[in-house]
Amino acid sequence: MEKTERLLDLVALLLSAREPVPFAELRELFPDEYGGGSRDAAQRKLERDKAELLKLGVPIEYVEPIADEREAGGYRIDRSTYFLPDPKLLPEEAAALYAAGAAALEARDFPFAHDLQHALGKISLSGEAAASSASRRLLVVRPGRGQYLKELGDAVARRKRVHIVYSAPPSLDGKPGEKTFRDVDPWGLAFRGGAWRLVGYCHLRKAQRVFVVDRIETATVNERNPASADFETPKDFDAGAVAGRKPWQWEGGKPQEVRLRFAPGSEALAERAFEGGSFTATSIDGLIPSVLQHGDKVEIVEPLAARAKLREALQRIARLLEREPDALGSALPSIDEPELKPLKPERYGKQERLRRLLLVVPLARKRPGIKLDELAKELRIEPEELREDIELLGYVGRPPFSPDDLIDISVDERGRVHVALDQSFERPPQLQPLEALALAAACEEVAPADPAVREALDKLTSKLTPAARDLYAQLAKRLVSAVPLPREAADALPALRRAAEQRRELSLRYDSLAKPARLFHPQGVIDHAGVWYAIGHDATRGAERTFRVDRILEVSETGNTFQDPGPLDASRFQRERLFLPSGREQPVVLRFSSGAAAWALFRYGSRARALPDGRAEVWIDSEGSAYAVSLALSFAGEAEIAFPLEARAALRAAVESTLRPYT
Repeated sequence: MEKTERLLDLVALLLSAREPVPFAELRELFPDEYGGGSRDAAQRKLERDKAELLKLGVPIEYVEPIADEREAGGYRIDRSTYFLPDPKLLPEEAAALYAAGAAALEARDFPFAHDLQHALGKISLSGEAAASSASRRLLVVRPGRGQYLKELGDAVARRKRVHIVYSAPPSLDGKPGEKTFRDVDPWGLAFRGGAWRLVGYCHLRKAQRVFVVDRIETATVNERNPASADFETPKDFDAGAVAGRKPWQWEGGKPQEVRLRFAPGSEALAERAFEGGSFTATSIDGLIPSVLQHGDKVEIVEPLAARAKLREALQRIARLLEREPDALGSALPSIDEPELKPLKPERYGKQERLRRLLLVVPLARKRPGIKLDELAKELRIEPEELREDIELLGYVGRPPFSPDDLIDISVDERGRVHVALDQSFERPPQLQPLEALALAAACEEVAPADPAVREALDKLTSKLTPAARDLYAQLAKRLVSAVPLPREAADALPALRRAAEQRRELSLRYDSLAKPARLFHPQGVIDHAGVWYAIGHDATRGAERTFRVDRILEVSETGNTFQDPGPLDASRFQRERLFLPSGREQPVVLRFSSGAAAWALFRYGSRARALPDGRAEVWIDSEGSAYAVSLALSFAGEAEIAFPLEARAALRAAVESTLRPYT
């Protein structure tokens, strides 16, 4: 008997037992598993099985014999803590919660994707949430690749030290970024500034540090004593607050007072991006790229040292542009193919399969006659993989394993799944702390300020066991995937999503109250790299438009409705930046220095190519050159535009106009 089958048989037996089952009886019932060899060896094997089930959230425990009574001690599973209690979700709550989780699961990166997947399977049994069409109006796009998010998320949850190889960005004086080998106590993960960031104690620097996950080349989790923690997380630690610091707030430098000047018409940048234009900076190297990306719209007035550094960065770009650009390395790739493709959440080994198997019977039992393909889609596995699961479940049950003791689950000739005997697997297991955490993080990311989602999440987490609630509370501020929204945006976002679902026309005031209101037919809302957008038809302009939600000042329903435009097409938005292709885009090629090449190759994937001299070429498709110019400027001398010549000329003009106040 394989291990997975043995563990499921043990769960089936203990769930159906009215009294604790003594070890001696388990040896008799499982002679091939626990009966052979010495009693001590069999006991150790059972304890290992118990530990593995506990990791899956199965509350198996040993009950001591009662003093002065003849009853022997034994093993049991408390059904009241094993099964997920009915959270009594309202239909709209179940639909909204499932839609939020499903949208986050389709993102390119999510640290606990497999935990979120199991949580969705469990909550889908609380109503017809999986059938909701609400997820058609939600989309999450994370351009970063998050290569080690799974490992880092696991290390954060278990408080295990990680060894990383980290490539720092190039310095402002043109030196390549330093590659270092570090031992880090990972206190938390947060999505900030368009990328996942790891916050923890760096043993190399003997201080708290923030690491951009995209720049981590390798990550290895310490697996010595896997059941014990390697460190204690500081009290009241908030990963989002630390990782969300502006680049000029990074640690390591001397505090300096900064004053900025804004060009006429660009005053809104002061509040939106630069704390009003006057603030204290601890990292001038972090400030310079942030200012440069805005070109001549922002000028550093003080301190003088920062002005000098910015002038030097502009002069380096100017020197790059003085010579003729090298010929392109090869033909340009097609600009029609998406730059990034969505990733499916991974499944991990036998333990993850066991977690899934505990859900198959309850899901099939809840939906009698469900098609195999539909059930496989809900479990996010291939139909043949589900068929293999069902075949294994047909051998699972209670000793002595007569036909009436086995799970009776089958697939008929029409491809429909039927459950005749569930052998106590009639309901899903309780939510585990990490599953609840993953679901909460997904909801904060995808549906902030949505009352239906918040109410549903509160109902679910209130059903956790006390120990699980404690762990959930400890982890809640250590995994932060949602970017804080301004109050106006927090109010507008639920209204936009609701209007998209119900096809209700809206009146929008955008950016300035002085501008006339727009009539808008929202198709849906998109979280692109941590920034929320509403996409739909601008009836006032007669064209498709996107609006940044944090710049919407007022939103109200007009009372009119519009035709259903259909679901969002995710492939249109899998890009480094969000824009609506018009067919007029042209390829723009940027060259990154050897110091920035590793980052460019990783971030842009198939759109980047290493050059023989250590530099890297990157292709982006853009209507006009404004975005490419801003990107090149932000690298402070580590990037230039190589093609087309008119975009290179636009960068040269931007450098000249930005440099003028500093000369």
